[in-house]
Amino acid sequence: MGRPRDPDVERSILNATQELLIDKGYAGMTVADVARAAGSSKAAIYRRWPGKIDLVVAAVRALASRGATPDTGSLRDDLVEVAMHYARADDRSARVLASLLSELGGNTELREAARSAIGSPPVAAIVAVIERWIERGTVPPSVPVSLIAGIVPAVAFGRVSLERRALDPETVEHLVDDVLLPALTRGSRPRP
Repeated sequence: MGRPRDPDVERSILNATQELLIDKGYAGMTVADVARAAGSSKAAIYRRWPGKIDLVVAAVRALASRGATPDTGSLRDDLVEVAMHYARADDRSARVLASLLSELGGNTELREAARSAIGSPPVAAIVAVIERWIERGTVPPSVPVSLIAGIVPAVAFGRVSLERRALDPETVEHLVDDVLLPALTRGSRPRP
């Protein structure tokens, strides 16, 4: 049982983790560094998260807001709304994510945790929108849903990795109007 956890302590730990990711990167930071920066203890961190990977994933997830999958009555508007997830980050959030992305190639455990907890939910929302519009008959069932759903995240992660900034709303709208919608509403054609 014990006393309830103080949300201010958790917030301080997550903020310290985010700052250390920016300053030192994943490989350069330790749980002891986070505890010092947060004015906390390692025990307080380990009571909340079982390890460094869980802590880092929680810190990155704390930067993102996720809402319900939109159902506006318009394929375009649903796609824009769900894809705007990638444009809601500020520059600090983009720097935190860029630091994490730079470590994924060499750390399988971190890559899987990040993919599952951070990368998959927004892609699943795009997939849900596309599948809803397939059911409604607007999008042909032959479209490669997973491939098309991965376009915005790929561009977003490329921008974060290379430029350390999030997509802007105008780019999101261009991706929807000039890439996703044409790919989703094209006539059915035989694959070569």
